[in-house]
Amino acid sequence: MKKGFTLIELLAVIVILAIIALIATPIILNIVEDSKKSAATESARLYVDGLQNRIASENMTREFNPTSCTITNGNITCDGQSLDYAVDGQAPTSGTISFNNGVISGYTLCMSDYKIIKSGNNITTTQDSNCNAIAYTAYTLGQLLQYDPVNNEGCSTGETCYNWRVITANDNESSENITLQMDHNITIYYQCWVTREDYNDNSNWGSDGQTNKGPISLLKELETETSDWDDSLKLNYTYDTSSSPNGYGTLSCTNGACSIGANAITTNLKARVITGEEVKAIMLAAGAQEGTLAYTWTLSNGEWYYFSHNNYVFGTQTSGAGNTNLAWLIENTESVAASGSTAPTGDISDYNASAYWTLTPGPNTEYPGAYVVGSWGSFGDLPPCWDPEYAIRPVITIPKSIFE
Repeated sequence: MKKGFTLIELLAVIVILAIIALIATPIILNIVEDSKKSAATESARLYVDGLQNRIASENMTREFNPTSCTITNGNITCDGQSLDYAVDGQAPTSGTISFNNGVISGYTLCMSDYKIIKSGNNITTTQDSNCNAIAYTAYTLGQLLQYDPVNNEGCSTGETCYNWRVITANDNESSENITLQMDHNITIYYQCWVTREDYNDNSNWGSDGQTNKGPISLLKELETETSDWDDSLKLNYTYDTSSSPNGYGTLSCTNGACSIGANAITTNLKARVITGEEVKAIMLAAGAQEGTLAYTWTLSNGEWYYFSHNNYVFGTQTSGAGNTNLAWLIENTESVAASGSTAPTGDISDYNASAYWTLTPGPNTEYPGAYVVGSWGSFGDLPPCWDPEYAIRPVITIPKSIFE
């Protein structure tokens, strides 16, 4: 007669296996972790040894004795000069390397999620999740960049290579994208934020227009003007104006198809225009002080905020105060003499107007208007279909990698 295992014997075997697993698992994990750390440490050593040889090779053709090198997203720069240095194995994602008389004296490198630090003869390797973070270039507010929206690339020449200004306030190295505004208007004397025809309500449109249906005409015109731009620029964007006295609700754009409430506006929009909140952020980043109109955002009933004018600096009237560092915000507009901005040149002179529109409705309930940035160095609201000299200046948000 054959006998099987009793239940007690089976339980005893399971308990023994569990104890073995409990003891063995941490040991195995530690072995794996030690192996990863050793591999990261060795990869860092091989990288810097190869770099030392690369610099020695560079010195054979020119004098090249850097004091430090910086690695960002795998690209290495030594004393501000980009160095062509590729490795067969793993390269650090980021880090710094210091030199003493042309010899590497120390380094801090990120290899995968390990940080390796060499100081003197000591090397420490620790796990650091921040090593996985990608560092991007931090751009200066108002910085001039050249970008071709038709071919979706940085550029220096070409018919569709345009100048753009950085309007991302407080940009930093963790920001993957950057927001740019074209340095001139894309339309010639474009008149209306919303026309009577697009408003489609003669009884309530009034003599100069209403803002409660949104910038319908502006967006439709912008769609036409940017139709040949790269499809990757199709707008994904949401802007809520419901808190404004003259708000039009929420502008919602998905892959270029934009609507305001139930009203579809565009199907292929590839840019937008600046918002009042962005203008405020730019003013604050440029140095507007607490208590000024820019700081408190108290514009109402036709008030104007002067940020770049001979007699005004950040909303305070000061005789002979001169210009501010925001002149770039109104460059290539009609009245450039008082602003200190760059005068129009070439064909751009055909695209000048006295102001350009924002997406933001003004607070004046008696005479509803929309905010504009004026060529005379000011910010305030005007009727949405009144003066024929208000234009459109495109804004896009693109990856920084285009320029890097």
